[in-house]
Amino acid sequence: MRFIFTVAFGALITASPSLLGTQLTIAAGDVQASQPTGEMQTLIKALSGHWSLKLKFEPSKETPQGLEGTGEETWHAGPEGLTLTDEEVFTAGPQTIIVVGLLWRDLKTKEFHAMDCSNQMSTTCDLKGAVDDVVVHWTGTELTIDEKELSEGKMMTSRVAWSDITSNTFTETGYLAPPGGPFQKIMTIHATRVTAQ
Repeated sequence: MRFIFTVAFGALITASPSLLGTQLTIAAGDVQASQPTGEMQTLIKALSGHWSLKLKFEPSKETPQGLEGTGEETWHAGPEGLTLTDEEVFTAGPQTIIVVGLLWRDLKTKEFHAMDCSNQMSTTCDLKGAVDDVVVHWTGTELTIDEKELSEGKMMTSRVAWSDITSNTFTETGYLAPPGGPFQKIMTIHATRVTAQ
């Protein structure tokens, strides 16, 4: 069941020792290195804000009729736009799921990274998985996070894709696949921006 909740947020998202080690030891003369990249800025612009969520989990062995839920999430940039944090709370069936995700782009390697934390995971946050098992892609219009994880005793790949991103809506779709196998959709989230009253 951990994989469903990880997929719900993807697997979002980030933290690696390089963030605390190499990025905090930027040379004084390397001022440009501390500025967020264009790619990070477009990601922040695309997802920042408060969103209302409608969730639909596909039928499975555990829930033959599928499952629907509602929730909310807030995305916000960290200082100087170096990180993007997602704070998500939703209810699906009898469960209330809390997920906090962190995304960042390594200034040295130019690669995106992600880590998620959840009240459904025994360790709360999976730092080792963020370093070893998560691959993040941002095309400028779609965010995809792939994560290796154990599901029902088998190593699988979960994928969460944020697509159809507009200023007021986006779709978040979760998939699961065996090694080398095709992805099967397991959930869809439709998000609508909540405007300030």
